[in-house]
Amino acid sequence: MKEKTLSFISAHKKILIIIASCAVLGAAILTTVLLYVNQNKASNTATYREYSATKGNVTVGTSESGTVTLDQVTVSFPVDVTIDSVLVKPGYEVKSGEALVKLNQNSITDSTADSINKLATAKISLQQALADQTNKLNAAKLTYQTSLANADYASTEQALTKEQIQNDITSAQASLADKQTSLTKYQALQSSFPADYAKLTELKKWRDDAKTQLTSFQTQLTTYQSDHKAVLDKLSVLKSAKDTAGANWTYAKANPNGADVNGDEEGIYTDAKDAYNEYYDYIKTTAQGQEDLQSKISLYSAEADNYSSTYDDYNTTFTQKYGATATADQLASTVASLQSDVSTAKFNLEKAQKSSTNSLNQASQKLQSNLNDGYGAQTTYDLTSEQLSQSVKTQQSTYDSLKRQLDDVQSAINGDGSITAPCDGVIVSVAYTAGSSVKASQTIVTIAKPSAVSLAVSLSEEDIADVKIGQAAEITLTAYEGQTFDATVESIAASPSRTGSASVTYTVTAKMNADNTAQVYTGMSGEVTLIKKEKKDVLYVADQAITFENGVSSVLVKSADGTQKKTTVTTGFSNGRYVEILSGLKEGDTVLVESTVTK
Repeated sequence: MKEKTLSFISAHKKILIIIASCAVLGAAILTTVLLYVNQNKASNTATYREYSATKGNVTVGTSESGTVTLDQVTVSFPVDVTIDSVLVKPGYEVKSGEALVKLNQNSITDSTADSINKLATAKISLQQALADQTNKLNAAKLTYQTSLANADYASTEQALTKEQIQNDITSAQASLADKQTSLTKYQALQSSFPADYAKLTELKKWRDDAKTQLTSFQTQLTTYQSDHKAVLDKLSVLKSAKDTAGANWTYAKANPNGADVNGDEEGIYTDAKDAYNEYYDYIKTTAQGQEDLQSKISLYSAEADNYSSTYDDYNTTFTQKYGATATADQLASTVASLQSDVSTAKFNLEKAQKSSTNSLNQASQKLQSNLNDGYGAQTTYDLTSEQLSQSVKTQQSTYDSLKRQLDDVQSAINGDGSITAPCDGVIVSVAYTAGSSVKASQTIVTIAKPSAVSLAVSLSEEDIADVKIGQAAEITLTAYEGQTFDATVESIAASPSRTGSASVTYTVTAKMNADNTAQVYTGMSGEVTLIKKEKKDVLYVADQAITFENGVSSVLVKSADGTQKKTTVTTGFSNGRYVEILSGLKEGDTVLVESTVTK
């Protein structure tokens, strides 16, 4: 039997090995499954994502992506010239007034003498043209005034007469009222002046006495410190060492792995503190003497400041009320003069009232029927004035341009031949190299102004109806994640940027409100949010942190020791991502949101 068994095993050795391997593998798989089930059963607990209660703005608006554009300025020269050297390259940051290129001054002088003469002649011609325009405008104005006066003489005279009569009466009434008001005012000032002046004098004495005491104690402190200089200097050095060691110890506790931590900061601080306290006890009487004087200086300094402030405030009020140089005699003289003025004003009013009837009758007799004459004079004058004004503007613009060109040439000849940057910015391109010949007014250097950042986006015709120039917006740049820049809608294209059977879009440009301080380049990608509604500087959390049950909103708050507590909150404005918290949380609180992933 044994031989048969051995023979069977020998004949079926491979099969038996396979069967044995499968058995072992099956056992291993079963064991693994059982371990996984047990482990999964033991670890199937919820996990949480943490969010912080944050102060900031909660905004609702339309967001679109776009690319950055920067204002660009081109630099040229008004006449043909040769470049000696180029001082900048693309990408260089330059400041306003910084040299960009140096010109060959001989080339300016040789090639532009005739141009300079022409520019100078043009300047004279433009000045003459401006003078001619002024003369023509004055002539047109005189023609208008003469025509209007001739056509409107009778009615104007009557109207002026009526107006003059009424003005005389009104003026006399106003003058009387004004003089009476002034008299009442100055009589009241005359009555209150003695008491107010006495109070001002008393406040000044208190201020001066306090300053005298302060000066005295400051002098005593200076003498005392001089007499005990060595002792007090040593105490000051020990105190400085103690304070420095204390600051280092505080830093070391907060940053145990910092590069500046050597591990013995506490000991150094303890030694410095003991040394200071020991020496202080040793010279306690001297130190307290200094401290007593410093305390008195602080006391009288505060008292002097208080009295000075009180005096200055009252003096300002006094000066506003009476004037800087008012005296009792001046007030009495003013009251007497106003009493005389009131009497004169009463007489003038009575005179104007009695003469008004006769003057009105005489004016009515002169009324004429030619009121329609000259009605076209106003229209003619306005049209002429506008035409002349526009002509002056055009001539002025031409003159200014030629003058700038002449100034640039003269500056290059009289200076070192440099062309300078007209503004701060970044060099975008340099069109020429050293030795190049440049034609008049050709662009030599182009500068981008990174401080003026705009972002253009395309909005659909459905969204464009809600957008207005001047509307608040926000810009975010991909290169500066987490930063938001306040912006304003600067322009809205009247024509569509893209049209088709399915959609029409319009270009909207938003510009940063403040000068940009980040490194920004043309073509950077970003996003513009056109704000429709915004709650500023509010406390908010992520929307998914809020649980709403039975009409009550709550969040799960994680405390400093890791424990969790369900807290009721009052919510406000929400934009779908963030929710304003009106009560129940404070800034920095950690709230938990249960994750769908389990451990």
